[in-house]
Amino acid sequence: MQNEITEIPINQIKIIQKYIVKKGKERGFSSESLHERLMILVEEIGELMKAIRINKKGFIDSNNKNDGDLEGEVSDILTMLFWSAEKLKIDVSKAFEKKEMDNNKRIWKRTNKTK
Repeated sequence: MQNEITEIPINQIKIIQKYIVKKGKERGFSSESLHERLMILVEEIGELMKAIRINKKGFIDSNNKNDGDLEGEVSDILTMLFWSAEKLKIDVSKAFEKKEMDNNKRIWKRTNKTK
């Protein structure tokens, strides 16, 4: 495999978190409470679920052309996740690295197979 990733991209995660925090401050979102940020995060997850439903040809509002933007909704979730972590004073790169080290030691086995 040509571009196989073998290391956790800690520096890239740090850069993304710094960028998101900087842009959030520039856009005037510094005063939001953690509660407000988490509500927005949950809202964005709901919007992703709606976009998935639309892309799977579920019932849709044909007047709203932006409802099926999967990439945009995933980006919004990532932004709100990093922005919430900033409020909690969590360095996402360190948290991700620690969790990945733990996950790499685990033995993963599915007990029930879903279709």
